Amino acid sequence: MTLAKALLPIALLVAAAPSSPAAPASRSFEATYVATVEDIPGGLNRLEVWVPLPQDAASQRIRNLRVDSPYPGSVRQEKEFGNTYYYFSTDQPRHGKIEIRVSFEAERQEIVGSGLVHANSSEDLQRYLREEKLVTISPRIRELARRITYGNKTPEAKARAIYDYIVNTMVYDKTTPGWGNGDTERACDVAKGNCTDFHSLFMSLARAEGIPARFIIGFPLKADAEATIPGYHCWAEFYLPGRGWIPVDASDASKATDPKRRNYLFGNLDPDRVQFTMGRNVRLDPPPCAETLNYFIYPYAQGDARAITPVSIRLEYRNRPAAAQPAGD
Repeated sequence: MTLAKALLPIALLVAAAPSSPAAPASRSFEATYVATVEDIPGGLNRLEVWVPLPQDAASQRIRNLRVDSPYPGSVRQEKEFGNTYYYFSTDQPRHGKIEIRVSFEAERQEIVGSGLVHANSSEDLQRYLREEKLVTISPRIRELARRITYGNKTPEAKARAIYDYIVNTMVYDKTTPGWGNGDTERACDVAKGNCTDFHSLFMSLARAEGIPARFIIGFPLKADAEATIPGYHCWAEFYLPGRGWIPVDASDASKATDPKRRNYLFGNLDPDRVQFTMGRNVRLDPPPCAETLNYFIYPYAQGDARAITPVSIRLEYRNRPAAAQPAGD
């Protein structure tokens, strides 16, 4: 099945004069997200699948979204974070593997030294101050946050102290069991993990200091003009009054040897990524699925109201030619 999505056109970037600061970098590409449910068991009465979709964001525009699925479905939106997804169900599922392909064109712009969109209300901000299942605000997290931020008076200075602590303390590691769940307490115990673990810890420490912080997940892009990306990437944003949501990528920063790169990834974000969804403890409704998801980048499949695993994902992309610039006067 093919689904078209009409979006507003992307504004052309005009090159800055030599004496002006460099214009933010941008990246234009076409991509296909491939979601695979590896083994549908036989004998099911009902199969349901929810597939995350990329959507417009402050630094991102998505165009010509198409979904190719073995069963017809529709685009839905969950209520809490506003994530969109493709949902289908069937009472006559075929046994074996199924694949859903989501193709789209994207324009991604660098975020440089300024906040993103502002929160809609104080209620929105309160949502990002609460403890969650794995994004904990335990007594030891509160004490750690107090020690890290001691002497810093402003929310931005406190967030920077937390970021520096994580970048200099955590080790990017995908070999020690338990990585990838975004578990703050585990991150404190072993000081290792992947991007979910880094940013769970960042959010917990920020929230412990009264700084709203939220979780963003999607895919990284390589420098290559085309590639297949086998796994997701996530980052975080914290909120500053008067400036809006500020991005951080502590896990990428921890892998960088250049201090400039580490400094850059606090408050700035390169265009070499694509955002899919937001939030932790995601409840897919409508229609309701049987589980609350830790985060939403994999497809969620259930048969007769029970989760079906394993599932896998990849992103295939290739760069699009740069848009032609308008001729000068």
